[in-house]
Amino acid sequence: MKQPRIWPVVLWAGIGIIILCGLGTWQIFRLGEKQALLAEIAARTHKAPISLAEAMQHWEQGDATEFVIVKTRGVFNHAKERQKLAVYDGNPGWEVITPLTSDEGIVALVDRGAVPDDLRDLAKRPETGGPVDVVAAIRAHNGAQGYFDPENDAERNLWYWWDVPAMLASVPIPADVRVAPFILQALPQENAKSFPRAAALDANLRNNHLQYAITWFSFALTLLVIALLFIRKLARRSAA
Repeated sequence: MKQPRIWPVVLWAGIGIIILCGLGTWQIFRLGEKQALLAEIAARTHKAPISLAEAMQHWEQGDATEFVIVKTRGVFNHAKERQKLAVYDGNPGWEVITPLTSDEGIVALVDRGAVPDDLRDLAKRPETGGPVDVVAAIRAHNGAQGYFDPENDAERNLWYWWDVPAMLASVPIPADVRVAPFILQALPQENAKSFPRAAALDANLRNNHLQYAITWFSFALTLLVIALLFIRKLARRSAA
């Protein structure tokens, strides 16, 4: 009777364990990177605000600007506001994104916050026509269209996902005016009762690397246990 060979089991189990442990180790490395990024972002949100012109300069130089706080002054063009589908107080609502012409001569789209569906119509919301001070965080919104997201409809002003270039292109802006290629997310004001209602800044990026690492190491441990049990079974068969 031909004796069962153990070495192929040891070889393939060993390769599998090495791969799984490698994936777990890589996730631990990514965890460290993500924690460092989160700490850096948190530090940006606590720094003194910079001007919109400074923000543009940092952006153009390729500096990290996500969640950098900007303070500027300008006039909103309410008639050209963009509206993105959102949730307000657990119900359907709309994110109001309004073009701002700053005193620095720069046009930027300002995410002013959400309104409930029944206040989507601009005529139902009293708006300030004069100069306003804006304190906001820079948001790149580089995410692509989700699998279940409908196509944005610029003509009907129906936006379902962030497409900053298309939003800017849908707003008439003179060719000689500087345009910010990012969104300014307005920070909430104390005791604000008017709409749109700005949401608190959420600078916590998704960080599941620890769970992923535990999963890969668990798979490696499971494979090791299965391999040892199988090898013991083969060894007993060989000894019989």
